[in-house]
Amino acid sequence: MQMRKKQTAKQRKTEETTEVQEFVVEKIIRRRIFNGRVEYFLKWKGFTDAENTWEPEDNLDCPGLIEEFLRDAHLPREAEEDVLKPDDESDAPTDLSTYLEPECIIGSTDRKGELMFLVKWKNSDEVALMPAREASARCPQVVIDFYEQKLTWHCGEGEQ
Repeated sequence: MQMRKKQTAKQRKTEETTEVQEFVVEKIIRRRIFNGRVEYFLKWKGFTDAENTWEPEDNLDCPGLIEEFLRDAHLPREAEEDVLKPDDESDAPTDLSTYLEPECIIGSTDRKGELMFLVKWKNSDEVALMPAREASARCPQVVIDFYEQKLTWHCGEGEQ
């Protein structure tokens, strides 16, 4: 079964006179809401990461990959709209964790009842929020280092 991008009527008309080039989705990397529409950041089979693109959900013909991505994202359905809105509406992926390695955890916060870590990335000045459960699985030593920095030992009066 091949997964490919759906085509607009304009694209189909153009292709009637030219050779058809089929684009196959290799992997869905990210999801966002852009101008009120759901879009996915895609890795195309046979193309480099530099050629990954944001595509509207309506243009995609890969329901299995979309379902797998949503299942693996561990997002509650009712919170998807809020969590996945990008902070900026640039064409670049907003999820730095896909590309960068965590250097350290700067702080922590609560977002809708979930513990989040503010992560500083190696070889970058960028920071981003990452769910604590993801950080614990991905970079356990960084999480341990963060907690060790926060530890304070209290001694009883006679134990100094």
